[in-house]
Amino acid sequence: MKSRVLIIIITIIIIVVATLLSSTPIYQEFPNKQISCSENFIQYGNGCILDPKSIEPNTIIIHHVTENTAGTRLAISPQTLVIDLEENNTITWANQGIFTANVTDRERGLWGIDEIKPSAKKSIQLNSTGFYSFLVIADVEGEVGRIVALGNNVDSLSVGNRAKMAQAIISDNFREYPELVGVGSGGAPGTGVSITINEKELESRRDAQSYYHEKYSKIIPFDVPIIIDFGEPIRLD
Repeated sequence: MKSRVLIIIITIIIIVVATLLSSTPIYQEFPNKQISCSENFIQYGNGCILDPKSIEPNTIIIHHVTENTAGTRLAISPQTLVIDLEENNTITWANQGIFTANVTDRERGLWGIDEIKPSAKKSIQLNSTGFYSFLVIADVEGEVGRIVALGNNVDSLSVGNRAKMAQAIISDNFREYPELVGVGSGGAPGTGVSITINEKELESRRDAQSYYHEKYSKIIPFDVPIIIDFGEPIRLD
């Protein structure tokens, strides 16, 4: 009896932790200083990222970036790839890093790509609409990425899956939305995606909540409940 109770308690803890992790919002990084980035890189926060304009469609670049305080680390660009299955369902990983890389499915382990050597490329095809989370491992480092695969049946997915897809789409384009503070998903069932706007927008726009609800409804290419909140930007020290 005690063993059964213990199993139930552990199961509840796992569910709670998983819920908290899935609902963790992503916040925009507001820089407090200007830095110089090398060719094909742009500043994001207090670091440099690969310029999205330099990346071929449906391609994820595995590379290394140099940071002033942490040295060189593994990176992938973009971290969120949005594809239209009707146009092109092939995703290519191009290894521009210094170590051989492996890609694995983080959620179910149903797919993966082994041994993408430096300067090499490997591809897979996705046939189902949905949200795919993957892990890139090179040497002893790992980096998480996401693929949002859009198809004709996207509106048939659960609200939770659509909310995760919407969060991924918006968070990967923070640079285009200076008013955006954060975006989250995974709250109570059916709540959809929560978008936090800089509270200063309340002063500059008469009906800021309706304005930004309409704006982000147009940005997200499928139906999903949207909650607009306002808050103060979190700046990096």
